[in-house]
Amino acid sequence: MTTKRKATGVKKNVFRSAYNLGDLDYSETFSEGLTEKHHKDECDINKILAQFMETGIMPESNIRNPQYGDVSDHNFQDIQNQLANAKSLFEELPELVKARFNNEPFEFLRFVEDEKNHPELVEMGLAHAPQPELSAQALQKEADVVDTADNEPGEASEQLST
Repeated sequence: MTTKRKATGVKKNVFRSAYNLGDLDYSETFSEGLTEKHHKDECDINKILAQFMETGIMPESNIRNPQYGDVSDHNFQDIQNQLANAKSLFEELPELVKARFNNEPFEFLRFVEDEKNHPELVEMGLAHAPQPELSAQALQKEADVVDTADNEPGEASEQLST
């Protein structure tokens, strides 16, 4: 229900309470209606099909063309579980890291997938520093140490031979 203010004449809403009887009409009526009637020809399926039968061309629309693909090897529930797991792992990160990526997991994933950002990930403590490559000589020394340890006779082998 609306009433007009005395000073300004602007309508104001009045709610039913214990002090008014509620005998006023609370419904709003519109003489013109809210429907935009100038769209009726664009929405009439009979006119759309008649135009298609005449020209052979569907009318323009703002809808993108459909995309088809074979996703039979993916399960919807598995994908949803993966997304939930990724979001929960992102939520476990420190607040400073999440703030760096505007609290958006997809921005974090995009950053992590780029190999150029690996040093920054190491600084944040989210990745390990790359191990230095061992030279061929160092690998050969390790192999010699293992071979000599295997070739030394032990007490157990002496007891078996006697």
